[in-house]
Amino acid sequence: MMTLSLTCVGAEGQQVNLRRVQVSPPGNTSLSAAEHEGLLDLMGNDNGTKLNSVYRTSVHGTTYDDLLDSVGDAEPLVFVIRKDQYVFGAFINCGLELPDDPTDYNGYDCDLWHFSLAGHFPEPTKIEISRVSQRVRVAGREGTLLLDAKVMIGRYLLLGVDEDSGRPAADIRSCYQFTWQRNLPAGYTGARDNDGGTGVRNSDGDAFLGGSAYFHADEIEVLHVMGNSR
Repeated sequence: MMTLSLTCVGAEGQQVNLRRVQVSPPGNTSLSAAEHEGLLDLMGNDNGTKLNSVYRTSVHGTTYDDLLDSVGDAEPLVFVIRKDQYVFGAFINCGLELPDDPTDYNGYDCDLWHFSLAGHFPEPTKIEISRVSQRVRVAGREGTLLLDAKVMIGRYLLLGVDEDSGRPAADIRSCYQFTWQRNLPAGYTGARDNDGGTGVRNSDGDAFLGGSAYFHADEIEVLHVMGNSR
């Protein structure tokens, strides 16, 4: 277990050294120690946030049913997506709420934000999105969403979407992701038009955190957030 020393100024001007405990990554996670620490810092690690890995495609299976069965009614959640050198995802202050009709879908407002842990910025970075886009859509086990996806987090992060078939992908790792330039924080390292940057953006400056709009993730992980987060 690692510790980090912090310095602050007391009421009479004295410097006071504080030590914040850095917890080890949860068991069975794909997160490295640095990625875990970076994610906790984005969530407010000083408030006692802890994470528990509840689903990994490489461990529990790659179907939508595998995802739902593993996550259950846990909330809040963090989705971590790996594609080549890119590590990114989303925090949602809610769970996966299925519709009553398994052939339908459920859409609901939820506080959420996206993030990058590696491959896009010099350091882990939170990506805020507009309030109107902070909505989660979850398909029933036999249902589908817009663009034939199974899960939509915000407006432009979709899981289980097939670019060509016109129906949901059997593999939840088949994804679509897009970030408007106006939501992209400063420091993004991606070059335009796939011209050699370490992240990718189109000619308008909008970013594809998975390297392209449609991509097949190497791994998707879902973590249950315990404690405070922001």
